[in-house]
Amino acid sequence: MSFQLSILKILAGQPDGRGNLELIKLHLAVFYTSGPEWTLRMKRLAELAPDLDAFSQGLITRERGAWTITNQGRDFLAKLEEAALGATPAIRPPDPAEPVEVEQASPIAPPAAASLPKVLERSHGGMSRSLLNYVGSTLPE
Repeated sequence: MSFQLSILKILAGQPDGRGNLELIKLHLAVFYTSGPEWTLRMKRLAELAPDLDAFSQGLITRERGAWTITNQGRDFLAKLEEAALGATPAIRPPDPAEPVEVEQASPIAPPAAASLPKVLERSHGGMSRSLLNYVGSTLPE
C-alpha cells in the first residue's frame, strides 16, 4: 500500500498530474534512498488506508506511456494526509463502481537531462553526490 501512496504523491506533484514510468521510477529511487523519513511517512499513511488499491479504485488511470492521478485520487490523498495530521480513523478509498472523473492533460515530455539533476539537488540538498551522479548517468541524452 505504501508503494501505491508514493505513486499517488509523485503524480500529485507533477504538472497535469501525469508521469511516465521512468519519471515515477526516478522519484521512487530518490525518495526511498534519501533516508528513512519517506518510508516511515508512507507507512503511516498506509495504516490509515489498509484497503487501498489505487488502480482498481480509480485513483490513478493508466494510459499508454503515462499514469495520471484522477480528481478522486487527489481528493483521497488530501483526506488521507489530513487524517494523518489529526489521527482520524481509517479513510475508505472510493468505491470502484462509481464513475471515475479523468482530467484531460497534454502529452508529457521526458525531463530535460541537463535540468533534472539540478532540480533534484535543489529539492534534496542532503542527497549524496553519488546518487546525483547515478541519476544523471541514467538520463537519456
